[in-house]
Amino acid sequence: MTRAHSAGPASTLFLGVDAGNSKTAALVSTATGQVVGAGRSACGDIYGAPTPEAAVAEVLAAVREALAQAGADLAVVKAAAFRLAGIDWPEDRTYWDQALTRHCPGTLTRRTILNDGYAAIRCGDPGGVGISVTGGTAAAIAARGPDGKLWDMGWWSQHAMGATGLANQAFRAVLLAELELGPPTALTEALLTHYGKPTVAALNHWLTRREGHATGQERNSCARVVTAVAAAGDPVAVEIIRAQGARFAQYAGVAARRTGLTRADRPVSVVLAGSVLMAEDSPVAEALLAELPAHVPGAVPLRGSLPPVAGALLDALAEGGVPLHEREVADAVSARVTATMPPREFLAT
Repeated sequence: MTRAHSAGPASTLFLGVDAGNSKTAALVSTATGQVVGAGRSACGDIYGAPTPEAAVAEVLAAVREALAQAGADLAVVKAAAFRLAGIDWPEDRTYWDQALTRHCPGTLTRRTILNDGYAAIRCGDPGGVGISVTGGTAAAIAARGPDGKLWDMGWWSQHAMGATGLANQAFRAVLLAELELGPPTALTEALLTHYGKPTVAALNHWLTRREGHATGQERNSCARVVTAVAAAGDPVAVEIIRAQGARFAQYAGVAARRTGLTRADRPVSVVLAGSVLMAEDSPVAEALLAELPAHVPGAVPLRGSLPPVAGALLDALAEGGVPLHEREVADAVSARVTATMPPREFLAT
């Protein structure tokens, strides 16, 4: 891994953590926003890891790597923001709170623990007001209103989105086409080629058999195939993309209504994040943006230059007393974070 720009050991540091299913990332910085350490590990979602304890171990591994790179330890962390996939219910937050207390006794006492959907909000508005729409392995949507009210999608979503949603809908379309219950689609040949299967029956068997079936990562690996087939004009794939974009926009509208953002007399920052929405020329992002104004009046969409873990770090800075609500301070800190981030490859999935 390429080292972040180091400023040497610091007496006061701030920690931001963004944990998802594909990876966990951690950043530490000084109060000016200079990133002095970065760490990365595997799945930090207590719902997605083999066990909740395994998720905790991955999050702590990323934190320790970031601190080691900074030449520091937990004792110098003034404030920490944990933005973790799988913080969906109060007991999830309690689990993490107890785990951090147990593993980090006497440290990280100034910390917040929220769903990973909140991580990207400050990547748009450093003041922390707005909506984040993340489409990665799955989807995470969260909002913070002008009065500080929070809402995140969690288990309220009734539609699979992100790479999982694209894959599931593509498999469904191919199987229905094979049964002559749906229209023929170029997705059939594309998926058979992608997975190296000779027939749809062989693909179905591999996806669903009791032993040796496809892993979640293998299933989701076809998401880029789906977007490519849609870009080539296949009507079935185009409809899958359109429907996914519309769903993202609809849930963003729920987030806006639940946090008072539709009543605010101001533009609404909507930050897009995650591999599905941040891919170059993402058709899902295009479909989302086409639908967004109907659901979030005043939406100002931003495809952030900063990754969600940087937003988590900005949360930690704000919660630790750095006045990011002041525009001049926010601009300076955000610029420093941007300039000292680890290379883009460090966060690639």
